[in-house]
Amino acid sequence: PDAVVISPRFDAYAAVSRAIRDRMEALTDRVEPLSLDEAFLDLRGTTRLHGAPAAVLLARLTREIERDLGLTASVGLSYNKFLAKIASDLDKPRGFSVLGRSDAPGFLARQEVGLLWGIGAAGQAALAQAGIHRIGDLLHRDRQALRARFGVAGERLWHLARGEDDRPVCPERDPRSLSNETTFPEDIADRDALAGHL
Repeated sequence: PDAVVISPRFDAYAAVSRAIRDRMEALTDRVEPLSLDEAFLDLRGTTRLHGAPAAVLLARLTREIERDLGLTASVGLSYNKFLAKIASDLDKPRGFSVLGRSDAPGFLARQEVGLLWGIGAAGQAALAQAGIHRIGDLLHRDRQALRARFGVAGERLWHLARGEDDRPVCPERDPRSLSNETTFPEDIADRDALAGHL
């Protein structure tokens, strides 16, 4: 009851998101948006084009976003999408983390399985029943045995535990869902009024 409610400004969020995306697309044409404020960038081949390695380009990008838009950004730099996403979450806000090929296996082995994409509370409980608590526990499991017990997810876990993710950055992809929302100025509990809107 004492909450201070601030109205969202979706138009402003979309405009800032577009401004950030424009800066990303100036670095590479391979940008895969995840949400308004997240995207994967494939920076292979851009060192020669821009005269600087990927880490320098991303450091410049975050500095521009902060200077021009007044926002902080976090960067995760790695050799695949899975590890880049993990790296981006390591040091928020305003973080810059790099997971290289030589560092990834040791880093992953120490982490709890909940760090893996798609592993929520139920997945963690199922893995715990199999004696799997850390990602490193997956390294000692037979690939076929994991698949037999967990299906396709078991195969995916086997690969992710080894830092393997061959999904490309896809700039254009079909939407996975379509949604629309309407927020009324006042709460409506009348079923007939709501049915009319639906």
